[in-house]
Amino acid sequence: MRKLLSVISFLIASSAAFAQGAHDFKFNEVFVHAPACCGGDSTATCSKTPSYVDEYGQSASWIEIENTSYSTHEIRNCFITINPAVLDKTMSAPEREKLMSVIPAGDPRTSIGAKQRITFFADGHTNRGTLHLNFTLPVGKPFTLYLFDGNAVDLLDSVRVETLPVGSSFARINGDEWQVLEEDKVTPNAPNLVYHNDKIREFKEKDPYGIAMTLMCMGVVFSCLILLFVFFHIFGWAMNRAAKLARVRAIRAIHDQASKMVEMAKQGTTETRGIDMETYTAVIGMALHEYFGGTHDLESGILTINQTPTTWADKSHELRVTPQHHQAN
Repeated sequence: MRKLLSVISFLIASSAAFAQGAHDFKFNEVFVHAPACCGGDSTATCSKTPSYVDEYGQSASWIEIENTSYSTHEIRNCFITINPAVLDKTMSAPEREKLMSVIPAGDPRTSIGAKQRITFFADGHTNRGTLHLNFTLPVGKPFTLYLFDGNAVDLLDSVRVETLPVGSSFARINGDEWQVLEEDKVTPNAPNLVYHNDKIREFKEKDPYGIAMTLMCMGVVFSCLILLFVFFHIFGWAMNRAAKLARVRAIRAIHDQASKMVEMAKQGTTETRGIDMETYTAVIGMALHEYFGGTHDLESGILTINQTPTTWADKSHELRVTPQHHQAN
């Protein structure tokens, strides 16, 4: 029974840990590929640079997912789709699976490390490998991406993608903020571009060699060391002061007790208080007897026993008389 409960507890903990890891997956960047110069529209502006290509050298729309945690998690058996029908809560899990593209297992690339990303190609060619989905992203139309857990019930993440300019992408910047990135700032399978801090840039321009930064850092370090020195100096003085006060209080307590004992001894046979003189004298006499004539030595904690010789320890009493040998005449 205990083994069965242990196995059940382990399975529950494992499933909880896996579910928690799955919720760390977030859509990170979406790129919509416009093939054949935007479908033959001569008025459209085509991409000036080739987009991110798959293992076969083919350009296609792609979806980037990031593991936002600091642990490695598996994204296998999760589902991706743009079909809004999957949001119907009355739909069973098997029916919902048919409307989505599953991420196959058995590929080491589906094991995503901490703060790492994986890119899937939305080209409709699942026969090309694990990273290819069974649907394509619409060109020039808004859509919503959905990421479901392996049970096809729990929605892990979703993002609404509006109409994107040709060659640009829709990327997650600074947490959960999304922004359209221009063609030269698209970052497939890499960290997205973050906002530049104007103050940092200005500081770099005014201090190109880092001299001011070095002085500031050294000033902070030495200031901390000085504060620590002052703190420990005051702390040590306070501790020594407390120890001295404790010793003074102990000496005063001993002195008070001794004064009380002397006073009690002087009072003698007072009826209400004090020590009886006969008892006091007997205690002093016993102490003197133990000191001068007792069997105890001066070592504390050592018991001294004086051995008294007796005939019981004489080994000769334990043997019989040695027989005499006589020679025959």
